Amino acid sequence: MAAPSIDELLATIRRLPLDERRQLIARAIGEADADTPQPPDVRESSATPLLGLMNDEPDVVDRACALAYAARNIARMRSIDD
Repeated sequence: MAAPSIDELLATIRRLPLDERRQLIARAIGEADADTPQPPDVRESSATPLLGLMNDEPDVVDRACALAYAARNIARMRSIDD
């Protein structure tokens, strides 16, 4: 059996009494929020600095810096060596 389309689901939801529709929507929002990964709040954590996270990947850091410097030069922004 094929899953119902979004339009079919909405039609079914619209046939529910208003209170049940609101409960269903609130439940769906709560479940979606619970299933969605949330980044840690950096203000409340002792987050490791980005360079510390990439301590074992110096080539990645060097490449990211090179790309940033190239973008800065292309955009005619001031360089850090000025």
